[in-house]
Amino acid sequence: MSTNYYAFGPFPGGNPDGEGLHIGQHVGGWEFLWRAHDNPGVICTDTWRKFLDAPGVTIRMESGAEVPLDDFWRHATLRPAQAGLYQMRARTRSIVDWRDRRGCPFSKAEFF
Repeated sequence: MSTNYYAFGPFPGGNPDGEGLHIGQHVGGWEFLWRAHDNPGVICTDTWRKFLDAPGVTIRMESGAEVPLDDFWRHATLRPAQAGLYQMRARTRSIVDWRDRRGCPFSKAEFF
């Protein structure tokens, strides 16, 4: 089972469709896969952290439940070795474009 996370708030470009900005996806037992966006410039965990910490920005699961930033962050930045998680399978690796300085996987492709 997978869960997608979205950012909502008063940021550049806003949320005209009401869907929020896709942060990424967690699939049970695998590491969190981050979604990179050139606009508004969130392409690594450092820029995501700054973006998500801005006043008025909230994080929601696809179910609509709001998640506090600190809780989300602890979960999303765990590396497989730290959490005993499985490595991503070969077919999933094909959508990982790079890993940031923390080793977190990022993709520019849309995934749901």
